[in-house]
Amino acid sequence: LSVARKIRKTSAVPIIFITAKFQDTDKIIGLNCGADDYVTKPFNPLELMARVKSNLRRYMMLGGVRKEEEDPNVIEIGGLKIDDNQKEVTVDGEAVKLTPLEYNILLFLAKNKGQVFSIAQIYENVWNEPFDGAEKKVVVHISHIREKIEINPKDPRYLKIVWGLGYKMEKGEV
Repeated sequence: LSVARKIRKTSAVPIIFITAKFQDTDKIIGLNCGADDYVTKPFNPLELMARVKSNLRRYMMLGGVRKEEEDPNVIEIGGLKIDDNQKEVTVDGEAVKLTPLEYNILLFLAKNKGQVFSIAQIYENVWNEPFDGAEKKVVVHISHIREKIEINPKDPRYLKIVWGLGYKMEKGEV
């Protein structure tokens, strides 16, 4: 019971008690301490396997990983996934090959999703130097990124233009 309580303080992983205690009060105490299921001896191994699979399915479908356990270096926006640990980008599970500058632009906008940045701001944050006035550098790279990550670059899901202001990465599910 104390182990279940300790696990519940930090994790939502499924816990199944397998015990010889079969009284209703024992079951109630076990479930109240954090167990997701309670199996009494003797038990059918096939039933136990079904219970394990059921609990794992529920855990996976309900997003059992808590937010604080998520990797802050992995950004997911709809089907777009940027893994900064591996320096990989995928769209709907398919790997996307980006140049280092394209990757850095995409990562910068994704880390600041929903926020609009001017071409000068993008340049200064990605190139790490004062804007030199060459807007085409940024525009061309963004155009290439769109060709690689968007189904229809003319009607983008992820990388949006805000006319007269700049570019932004969409915030939520797309």
